[in-house]
Amino acid sequence: MRYAFSVIKQYMRKNFLQPATVCGVITLTLFCVSLYAQAPPKPPKPPASRPEAKKSWPKPQDWLAGAEKRLEALNGITSPDSENADFKKLLERATELIGQAKASSGNQFQHGRRLLAAGAMMDAADRVLLAQKADRNSDENDMRRAGFVLQGCYFRIRQADYFADISGDKKSGMSAKLLASSLYQQGRSAYDAKEYGKARLLGEASTSVVFALECMAQAAAPNPHIYK
Repeated sequence: MRYAFSVIKQYMRKNFLQPATVCGVITLTLFCVSLYAQAPPKPPKPPASRPEAKKSWPKPQDWLAGAEKRLEALNGITSPDSENADFKKLLERATELIGQAKASSGNQFQHGRRLLAAGAMMDAADRVLLAQKADRNSDENDMRRAGFVLQGCYFRIRQADYFADISGDKKSGMSAKLLASSLYQQGRSAYDAKEYGKARLLGEASTSVVFALECMAQAAAPNPHIYK
């Protein structure tokens, strides 16, 4: 680019103010400017140093400690809403699953799946608790969200039978499946009553219970192919 401009300057000195020269200079200048404008931008400079990555992933004992701490907090709730029968059932099931996770600490896959199941039961307990005090003043957007959640929940309930059968404890699995179905039906009733916030939360609780069943079924697999 600098060379092109130096050539233009020398040419103008020799042929200054001649009409053909002026037109040629203008044309050449515009051509150079267009080439410069079309040139790709320079890439940004890389940062001086990369942020340090975490040195290690959380260990299984950290997962267990976190689950126990969360369960303790939920059991410590003393509001009238905590007297809900479904809330109590979900916490009882979470307690059982944490105990099973402790017993299977030698198998990291089973340990992790059972802790995930316990976490899902506690997620459901959270939703049930929130549903008791959900705002009844709902709008059309709340109706759409609740309908979307309940629609997905309907199909997840259909999968619960399969997960209950292969969960390793059919009695416990069936109990969880019935609880998921009950929460779904409560959500449908709330939807019909136009309590869309409550309907959405109960649908999410039901879906979390089915996910817990799925994790229980994975933990009961005879030869998990990921790791032991």
